[in-house]
Amino acid sequence: MRVPKNYYHDKSILVLTSVNLAFFLLTAISVILGVDAEKNPTSIVAYRDTTKIGQITGSTSDLYQFGIYALIVTLSSILISMKLFAHRRHLSVAILALNTLLLVLTVIIFNALTRTL
Repeated sequence: MRVPKNYYHDKSILVLTSVNLAFFLLTAISVILGVDAEKNPTSIVAYRDTTKIGQITGSTSDLYQFGIYALIVTLSSILISMKLFAHRRHLSVAILALNTLLLVLTVIIFNALTRTL
């Protein structure tokens, strides 16, 4: 894949890419440190207040999917941003900004699920 020549010279792209990578590391570290399989073999993997069940339990290792999700979303948003930068700079910046929102929400939801134990 060819990266546009001035992609890394754009300050907003550099800031958003750095923020996204920092939030990815925060998400990965919180997932790795937050999942404790020895403490509880099952954990809440989903919470639905509108159903009669309420909490859906599953294997604690299912919570590692939050880290995998953060990796996939971050890499794909950076790659899409690189491809679109030559044609639409503002769209490239918007994709990186929305990825930041996704990573923040991932950390919030992961912490909400792990703190209810």
